[in-house]
Parts: sequence; C-alpha cells; structure tokens
Amino acid sequence: MADRKNPGRPRDNGRDVGAALLEAARTHFAAKGYEATPLRLIAADAGADVALISYHFGGKLGLWKALVASAAAQLFDALSAAESGEGGSSPAARLRRIMAAYIAHLLAHPEVPRLILRDITVDSDRSDWLLRELSAPLHQRFYDLARAAAQSLARPTLHLEFRVANFIYAAASSVARRERLTRLVEGMEDDQRFGDALELVLIDEVLDCG
Repeated sequence: MADRKNPGRPRDNGRDVGAALLEAARTHFAAKGYEATPLRLIAADAGADVALISYHFGGKLGLWKALVASAAAQLFDALSAAESGEGGSSPAARLRRIMAAYIAHLLAHPEVPRLILRDITVDSDRSDWLLRELSAPLHQRFYDLARAAAQSLARPTLHLEFRVANFIYAAASSVARRERLTRLVEGMEDDQRFGDALELVLIDEVLDCG
C-alpha cells in the first residue's frame, strides 16, 4: 500500500526544505528578479514539492521577505563583528572596519547586492519593505558611525548623510557589476585587488574617514 502524506503537509522527506528553498530563491531572485522567477523553478532547484513554498513561507512574497530578512541578519552580524573587532577603538577606526566589512560581505555574497539593486529600481510595496527592513537601518548605522568619526576628527564633512548613502549603493553597484568592470579595468579579476580598489575609492576618497 502506498504511503499516505500527512493531511495539509506536502512530503519533505525530513530534509531542511525551508533552507533549501531559501538558497534556491536567493540564486534565482538575484539573477532574474522577483516577477520573472516562477515558484516551480525555485522548488525544482531545491528538490522540493512546490506546495512546500506555501507551507513554509505562505507564498512567493513570504519567501522573498524571508530571503531578505536572512540576508539582512547575516550582513548585520558581519558588521557587528567588525565593529567590535581589533584595529583601534576610535570612531574613525570603527567606521573604517565596518565599511571594509560591508565591502567584504558583498564580495563574499555577490547575490546580495544584485538582489537589493534589482528591487530598488522598481517602485513597489516590496521596494518600500526593503527600504524599511534593510536599507534604512543600514544607512542609519553607517551614518551614526560616520558622524561620530567626523566629530572626533574635528573635520567638517559636507553632505555626510548623502555620502553614506552613496557609499552603500555604490559598493553594491560595483560588486553587482564586477564582471563588466573586469572587462574595462585590468586586474579586477583578483579578489584582493578588487576589494582594495573599492576600499580606496569608496572609503578613503568618498567618505574621507581617516
């Protein structure tokens, strides 16, 4: 006799299907965007029944929000670790560490900047939600550190809040466009050289945080 499925719950064979679905969604949403990504493609890539998306996340929007929340948590954890790490306790030193950590995290997770940049170009409820849940808290965190650094250095910095916002999106854009940049600038295939270039241009020259 064939096994029966539990009522109301699609078969998942005991795997961590939610994590597998999130990983597949991370890849496809970043590459194709929210609207162009069918749920069946995500489910197939995760090796799961498509009905499990609704079971675990309530549908496509819930899956996307869970993905952004997971990416945001990982990013903020990396920034917190950098802020409290070694390398000096002055506001300028903490700012430099957290900015470098942001760039390093984007390089290690290149799907994250593509995911963010793709959705901020569309005026939708999702872009508003992304702004509230990720971009605005990220901006405030960098701005508070940048303001403290500028005050400690007694260095007037014009348009500081705008500079912070520009850093956040410029770093994401540069990482998202890395493949094209490597065709224009020699040596950008090397991770260390690319990261060093981003730090030099975006940290030292744009924010001038010392």
